[in-house]
Amino acid sequence: MTWSTADLHMHTTCSDGRPTPEQLAVHLSRSRLAVVAVTDHDTVEGALRVEDALAGAGPEVVIASEVSSADGHVLALFIGRDVPAGRSAGWTIEAIHDQGGLAVAAHPFSVVLGVGELAARLPFDAIEMINGSPLMEVPNARSRSRLARRGVALVGGSDAHVAAAVGGVHTVFPGAGAADLRAAIVARLTRPALDRVAHAAAWPGHLAWLTWSHLRRSAQRSGPVGTPT
Repeated sequence: MTWSTADLHMHTTCSDGRPTPEQLAVHLSRSRLAVVAVTDHDTVEGALRVEDALAGAGPEVVIASEVSSADGHVLALFIGRDVPAGRSAGWTIEAIHDQGGLAVAAHPFSVVLGVGELAARLPFDAIEMINGSPLMEVPNARSRSRLARRGVALVGGSDAHVAAAVGGVHTVFPGAGAADLRAAIVARLTRPALDRVAHAAAWPGHLAWLTWSHLRRSAQRSGPVGTPT
């Protein structure tokens, strides 16, 4: 049986990522990933632009977004249009399912941004067991201890906001393309995985970008913050 890798969580300038969709597409065209989900916050624009830029080269693109529900972030995979933000996690899951999509609890125990224990109580299709954003070791460990036996698919995503972080955390699945990935999630045959070397190499740049993004948001009323190099 063929086993492939997918990264189900990454961002572009369509939300708070550093690469434009076109720049991300160039990076992806050189990667060994079979499938990627581009999950900009509350918009599918980034995914659509990456798909157009790849034009069939590189990994297959899942149209997706990271929905800012009132209870925490939810990855919406295999959707065709934006899912409204600000509603309850339960409502958000239903809206994703209404589109024929799959709902994933993103970084469940991330402070403020995760759905927490709702990951065990709501009808998620999968749980992001390993999130590759810097400083997520403790939340990831909590997810493993509290949610690993939830009875749904377990996945991993880099949560890349810089291109170098893409694929550092990923999902292994049986098959070769997006349809196989979807079937594997439904059948609970996926597993999260970590490329320790790639993840460690991207960590400083990823952390620097996330720190700058936070400072920029915090200082919007005080004047601009210079872009890190």
